[in-house]
Amino acid sequence: MKRLLIIVALLAAGCGSSSTGARTADGKVLLRYQLWDTNQKPVYQKCADKFEQANPNIKIQIENKNWGDYWSGLARGFIADTAPDVFTDHLGKYPQFAQSEVIETVSTRAVNMDQYLPGLAKLWQSPDGRQYGLPKDWDTVALIVNEDMLTKAGLTKAQLDSATWNPSDGGSFEQMVAKLSVDNNGKRGDQPGFDPSNVKVYGLAFDPGGLTYGQTTWAGFAASLGFKLLDKNPWGTKYNYADPAFAQTFTWWRDMIHKGFMPSLEQARTLGQSAAFQSGKAALAIDGDWTIGTYSATKGVKVGYSPQPAGPKGSWSMYNGLADAIWVGSKHKPEARKWVDFLASKDCQSIVGTEAVVFPAIKSEIPKAVAKHEKDGIDVSAFTSYIDSGNTVLYPITDKAPQINLIVQPTLEEFLNGNDDAATVFKKMNSQVNNQLKYAK
Repeated sequence: MKRLLIIVALLAAGCGSSSTGARTADGKVLLRYQLWDTNQKPVYQKCADKFEQANPNIKIQIENKNWGDYWSGLARGFIADTAPDVFTDHLGKYPQFAQSEVIETVSTRAVNMDQYLPGLAKLWQSPDGRQYGLPKDWDTVALIVNEDMLTKAGLTKAQLDSATWNPSDGGSFEQMVAKLSVDNNGKRGDQPGFDPSNVKVYGLAFDPGGLTYGQTTWAGFAASLGFKLLDKNPWGTKYNYADPAFAQTFTWWRDMIHKGFMPSLEQARTLGQSAAFQSGKAALAIDGDWTIGTYSATKGVKVGYSPQPAGPKGSWSMYNGLADAIWVGSKHKPEARKWVDFLASKDCQSIVGTEAVVFPAIKSEIPKAVAKHEKDGIDVSAFTSYIDSGNTVLYPITDKAPQINLIVQPTLEEFLNGNDDAATVFKKMNSQVNNQLKYAK
């Protein structure tokens, strides 16, 4: 707990203290439940309605905060005694929360852990076997496709679905991205005279956030070469950023920027990946299945989804999932446990599947989400293909994740902006990262 106090004490300055343990006017226990995705709030309200029918003495109050404010708000709440009773947690955050003792363990005694997709539950388990979350959903990453631009470039969706990639020449995937790139003089990226400094439409957009683990950037590409970021996962003890496969992959990524087929780091930050795609400034994007609703709603554009290009080892994706956490300071822990158990149960995940805002973690409920998308005219097989093939990489879990991110993210950003030798840069970065793990407690 002391470690957390040190980390967030400054954030808490000026915050007043208030007791949780609130009740409604008619005496019901009021549970505050917080999440960051506004698209998911209506779905979980339906779960809350069903939960309240079975538990008439409990009222669920669902609160939204955007991603940028969500985690700092939780940190302040942990100190000021104003945190929500239950909140949606992330794999990149929970190890620190668990070590700082601000979240409760959850019981698996009455839960059929085999009902969840393989690997998801294990990600929420500490090295000593304590469970800090029950899987509620899962996600993979695929190509977001402007099919109108694809057709205009003389390409087909079938060609993109079967695209190949390698770090040497980019394979057929780079050829397609080049053809989809158009400068302000109307020249395409595969034509003589294309101006990489004066681009109107980029073949591929990218999200510059999260480069440390590369969920929506390099992770799937590197995995298609057989690259493994950690010696074991979860709770790896050694990072492998010095592996030549990573250097080759990220160098190719930088080359795509230099060639004008992808925006620069600064442009990517300014545009934003989804905004670049939806405004017609990019023909392709790489994003997670949690954004299907956002992209599919793009006005005036026929949007499709394709698997990430296949490298020597096939087409791969990072595989992630969320869970809900109970704040250690909640004054209604028994009720909070009931709610968390319900969120991870078939009763709630059946609703999640039917609404299809995300894919539920329970295997039997996934077809409901697929069917809902099909009914809406959306083919989501690009996202489910990795589950079928087993070509997934679990989200990396280690100690010292915040400290490691402070090393890796700026180093990779600087690399994208320059011309430094990859082997030299990543060897030094890898040494710094692994030194952090040597002193992990």
